[in-house]
Amino acid sequence: MLNFLYNLMLETGVPIQRWQKDLIKFKDIHKGKTCVLIGNGPSVNYHDLVQLEQLNLITFVFNRFHKVYDEIEFEPTYTLSIDPSFIDDFFEELLKNSKGTLFIGHHQYLSKMQGFNWLRVKDTEVFKFSKNPLKSISPGGSVVVAAIQLAYYMGCKDIYLYGIDHSFHIANNAENTNGKVQGEGNHFIKNYRSNKAWFPPDTAKIEESFITCLNLINGEGGKLINISRQSKLPTIPRMNFIDFIQSYKNG
Repeated sequence: MLNFLYNLMLETGVPIQRWQKDLIKFKDIHKGKTCVLIGNGPSVNYHDLVQLEQLNLITFVFNRFHKVYDEIEFEPTYTLSIDPSFIDDFFEELLKNSKGTLFIGHHQYLSKMQGFNWLRVKDTEVFKFSKNPLKSISPGGSVVVAAIQLAYYMGCKDIYLYGIDHSFHIANNAENTNGKVQGEGNHFIKNYRSNKAWFPPDTAKIEESFITCLNLINGEGGKLINISRQSKLPTIPRMNFIDFIQSYKNG
């Protein structure tokens, strides 16, 4: 009975847990603002990152992005990770080296619950956009999709995607018995996975999730635009990266 009531409270978004109370302060914190979600695709280059940094926009980075901090000065607003396998492999590294406010999403509590903001991740067969992460966030097959929901909750109106190449290389005969695969070269960061195995993305689910995000954001008067140098992500409107930079420099 107690478990039933607890789960019911979670589904209503009533802030009964500490993580929910911590999350409330981010509600509409960037209302009406623009943000850039910076992926880790091979098309990312340091000069672009420097230009984005100079615009002083709200930025989200993901997972092991912190490996670039030895190469360039960059201060993201937020860092987000939601892949349970990735978190298992690099949890302590994320806590130690991430910059900006760190969010970690998982379907269960972690061994350590300090040093970051926890998000409840709830996956569904068909992606459902979560307007209220006090309930949960749906991964939609991609940490970037999760970030779109978080940015929406924070009040961001226009959301731009950079470094979302949406193209994945898997080494030949690299699949393990648990469904994981091997393969580097899918990120602009060298040795991104440190030769650890990973679960290949469900590209069809990711694409469907992005379409759902696009329809919701456009329907509420916002923008979801892909400014990646190279990208195979369909449907999402494209904008030239240099045009984007110039529009904010001149704006």
